[in-house]
Amino acid sequence: DDPSGLVRLALASALQRLPIADRPALATVLVAHKEDAQDHNLPLLIWYGLIPVADRDPGALVTIAARCELPLTRKFIARRLTEDIEKNGAPVNDLLTQTTAPDDITAGLAEALTGWRKAPKPAAWDTLAAKLSTSADAALRDRVRELSVVFGDGRALDDVKKIALDSKGEIPARKAALQTLIDNRAPDLRAICEKLLDTRFLNPVAARGLATFDDPAIGALLVKAYPKFHQSERGQLLATLVSRPAFITALLDAVAAGKIPRTDITAFDARQIRSFNDPALTRQLGDAWGEQRESSADKKALIAKWKQRLTPAALAQADLSAGRATWTTACATCHTLYGEGGKLGPDLTGAGRDNLDYLLENIVDPSAVVSADFRMTVLTLKDGRVLNGMVAAKTDRTLTLQTMTEKLTIERSDIAKQEELPMSLMPEGLPEALGETAMRNLIAFLMRKTQVPLPTQ
Repeated sequence: DDPSGLVRLALASALQRLPIADRPALATVLVAHKEDAQDHNLPLLIWYGLIPVADRDPGALVTIAARCELPLTRKFIARRLTEDIEKNGAPVNDLLTQTTAPDDITAGLAEALTGWRKAPKPAAWDTLAAKLSTSADAALRDRVRELSVVFGDGRALDDVKKIALDSKGEIPARKAALQTLIDNRAPDLRAICEKLLDTRFLNPVAARGLATFDDPAIGALLVKAYPKFHQSERGQLLATLVSRPAFITALLDAVAAGKIPRTDITAFDARQIRSFNDPALTRQLGDAWGEQRESSADKKALIAKWKQRLTPAALAQADLSAGRATWTTACATCHTLYGEGGKLGPDLTGAGRDNLDYLLENIVDPSAVVSADFRMTVLTLKDGRVLNGMVAAKTDRTLTLQTMTEKLTIERSDIAKQEELPMSLMPEGLPEALGETAMRNLIAFLMRKTQVPLPTQ
């Protein structure tokens, strides 16, 4: 009854120390405080205390959700109960029956079922879905439609196809619809993806859908479509092309013929091709793109060569803005600097960037010392694709892989082999791929202790 938020914070903190059977009673009171809905701590602290309740008494979580005024806690309850939908679907059904906050509940369902192609449909779903289909919230309607597809509703799948193919529709909605078709292996998926391969900003998703088919003709089709992709999304297409040996030959033929710039192929793409351990592909890669030094002696020699080139006088002539542009395209996908960039690799803001030896050793030989958090995982899928990345999340049903270009959630039943390699996700060969001028600009930018503007043009 105390009106103080600090008192509720203390009680929420103590929740994790109580016997599990005693936690629902206190949590039910705490979650009823609507004024805590946007609090930074309380919704999470309460949820941390409730996590083991899902195994002991899932029905209690349904009761708590019905009283809950904290959207985040409500969503987490729905997500956790849905994770067990195959083993125990009754709590999810009860949750759908009692909910007065369908947005949070369906968001929890959607997060739990990410990567699932099929899931058991709760008896209460059709009634709730019909009610929500007229909602004024377009995002909620889309989420309900996508969940209906996962629950096996053929009519919903037809609606999703119409959205994906609607040339007047908004691109984000069409992307989401097409991804739903891919995730659920729609019967006419290939024809749909081929039709959308010419639509800019939608074509990267279409290419991802075509990657599920092991056909050399698709590789040729994707290579032909390369100029139609926006420059910012060509990396996603290349990631698709290097996922299958059947596509790689067409890609390297185009590089050799000058139809795709050699500089568009990154060192990461080259390593992905080498990961197939196919002598013919490796030889073709060497002819079209270049060789990669593997021995420690070669790397030491390469470090010494770059150290001779990157003298203080040379670095003083560097274009720092151009260096930042190179950083943005070559490094920011994985690394953070000055608060900007990805989380796939270590944050470099506080690293020893003013030391040239430190920079060259990590760029030329990134796998010399690798934290367990940043080791590369190689997945071989049952459909023949090979994917390289870092495991970002996993459940009993799915595994989420963060690659250089995207985050993929894959059903474990689709994985034929999983390997964790004692090497960095960062590929070797970056200096040679960049060239001397771009490398000089990048190193000078990295060694600077303050941010610089991007080029004006």
